[in-house]
Amino acid sequence: MTALTDYSLLRSSSVFPFSKPNHQIPPGIHKPLKLRCSIAEGLTISSSKIDGGESSFADCVIVGGGISGLCIAQALATKYRDVASNVIVTEARDRVGDNIATVERDGYLWEQGPNSFQPSDPILTMAVDSGLKDDLVLGDPNAPRFVLWEGKLRPVPSKPTDFPVFDLLSIGGKLRAGLGAIGIRPPPPGHEESVEEFVRRNLGAEVFERLIEPFCSGVYAGDPSKLSMKAAFGRVWKLEEIGGSIFGGSFKTIHERKRTPKRPRDP
Repeated sequence: MTALTDYSLLRSSSVFPFSKPNHQIPPGIHKPLKLRCSIAEGLTISSSKIDGGESSFADCVIVGGGISGLCIAQALATKYRDVASNVIVTEARDRVGDNIATVERDGYLWEQGPNSFQPSDPILTMAVDSGLKDDLVLGDPNAPRFVLWEGKLRPVPSKPTDFPVFDLLSIGGKLRAGLGAIGIRPPPPGHEESVEEFVRRNLGAEVFERLIEPFCSGVYAGDPSKLSMKAAFGRVWKLEEIGGSIFGGSFKTIHERKRTPKRPRDP
């Protein structure tokens, strides 16, 4: 196991040797935080010298240095260092980032993986905590979006009034999606569904293949048959749970939002 010394991705304010398991921290003093990124060359993790010391003790081991693992490490480093001061991030590849990578070759810059992300408050907070505030490039929410289907760029509906006239879905596909949205579709299967399972059951095959699958590849760079619907699109998943259907849940959510004032955003 090789220890990495570049902690920039984890944005730790300082790096200290591992604290002893029974070490008592005086009241009012934060426990020292140790972050270690490691490249796992085998299945066995043995103790190794880190910054001149030896230790096999850790409060938390994060398996996988992809975006999820690094975000967990970031949260531990910035918000929960009193809970887990000794953190190890392991990664089987020779770099962190998983599907997200930047390749520079022959004077060209190539970005691999997702090409955008949803700017939710947790994601924006993570970016700011990582020192990337000035590097954020926010997209125009009013910009048109297109999907290449059957050799033609077809516009994606941006508002409900676009739904009847856009040509990305057939008439049958639109009817299937509309009926599914109001609850005329198979019931939930009783297990955690993937994105593909949820969308095909609720909105039909065309919505999945022509709308959701391209969106998943652009944002998650992942396989929608393996992505958890609850984890990836939690807000949409919850609509069916609270309202019996996507439309019913949307109606309840809008009604509840009118009654409940918005929480102020962290500036």
